Amino acid sequence: MSNHNHLGMPPAFRHVCMMEGPDPTASLASRRYDALEKENRNNLDEIKRLKALLAAHKIPCEPSVNFALQPRRRSARRSMQLPNRPLPQLPTEIQLRILGHSLTSPDPIIDPFYKIRRDNVTKEEWSRTKQINIHFLATCKAFRVEGLQLLFTNNSFIFTQAASLENLAKLPHHLRTTVKQVTLRVVGRYYDEAAGRRDLTGNVDYHSSIDKLMIPIIARPPGMIKDKGIQAYCWEQLADFLKALLMPTPASVFRQKLLPGLDTMRIDLVNFCDHLPYGGYQFSALIRWQLGKLVDELLITGAPEGDITDEGFTNEERVLHQLVRDEGLIGSAVPLFVSTPSGLRPLKGHGIAQRVVRADMEPKFKSAKTLIHPKGGEPPKSMYKPGRTVWKWTSDSLTNPEKKWIEFDRRSGMPAEDVCYDSDMWSDIEN
Repeated sequence: MSNHNHLGMPPAFRHVCMMEGPDPTASLASRRYDALEKENRNNLDEIKRLKALLAAHKIPCEPSVNFALQPRRRSARRSMQLPNRPLPQLPTEIQLRILGHSLTSPDPIIDPFYKIRRDNVTKEEWSRTKQINIHFLATCKAFRVEGLQLLFTNNSFIFTQAASLENLAKLPHHLRTTVKQVTLRVVGRYYDEAAGRRDLTGNVDYHSSIDKLMIPIIARPPGMIKDKGIQAYCWEQLADFLKALLMPTPASVFRQKLLPGLDTMRIDLVNFCDHLPYGGYQFSALIRWQLGKLVDELLITGAPEGDITDEGFTNEERVLHQLVRDEGLIGSAVPLFVSTPSGLRPLKGHGIAQRVVRADMEPKFKSAKTLIHPKGGEPPKSMYKPGRTVWKWTSDSLTNPEKKWIEFDRRSGMPAEDVCYDSDMWSDIEN
């Protein structure tokens, strides 16, 4: 890290230059396949060992008796107090309904089946980490099979670590297909010679409610190549998240999507300051050649306001827009969190700058039947000629996440109410 004054800047301005680099504690996505193969071999060896142990004691590996259906034995002390009668049997429908309520969380589940980092969540999120009865899955095989299906169907998920997202590769394909919406929370980390807190405030404020961007700094572990100055793990960490959205397969095999049924994705960038170098090169090739068009709607919060394009988005955001399918919706908003010594502090959200991408080609069949949204129903009637606009069932505010129908202009991609129509465009409006 170096503190100096650039030409044209006031003498009192403190500028911070930093180098983007890898995190020594982060797992490398390129080694995921080998790690899973090694784990699979260890599990197979353990199964062989247990089968040999059972065979040595003349115990069949697959008993014909279903022990799960046997009545539960009572202790001698309890049998003296209660009458000796079998436990009541609930119908399967009622058992599944109880299981569904037990495995449904009112709030998004953070890092499922993985240990949560305290510095990646807020105090409120940390206090509600045990809102579902996950132990139901260990009761029996039937509850595990049905419970996993209900868990992924009835809940939404937030991933704060790339390793927790990679962990989903162990689940079967039919469970990963049920995930329709996901949030990636990328908490940028910074390293220096000594741990502490640094003021990384730049020319543009991080958020309207923050005067100084005080970021916790982690002590750099020994043995790193870059052993001097501050080092950021921000855009490269986002690249690790995007790599985790691909299944761990050999390089010679076509890599399948981790979440094939994904429709909506939100990327929350936390602690991304204005001094970061351009990070699009970290994931541009990955998006273009492997991930491709992944979702129908993408929302990015907290992108640093460095080089803004004419469309109102940063260069990194323009690269991430390639994840959206044709006629999809992209949005950009202010940061929603900032790091504190006790975890993340939520910030007040504002409106969302939205735009549809690659929708300038009007549909061939303008009289085609309008699709009906399962929650929003049929969109309102437009005042423009058919094919001139496109409707989206979405929300345009972070403070009020309630969704509604919003109309977008196909040619500019902007909301129709924000388009300044000239005399030629007014001819498209129906009288």
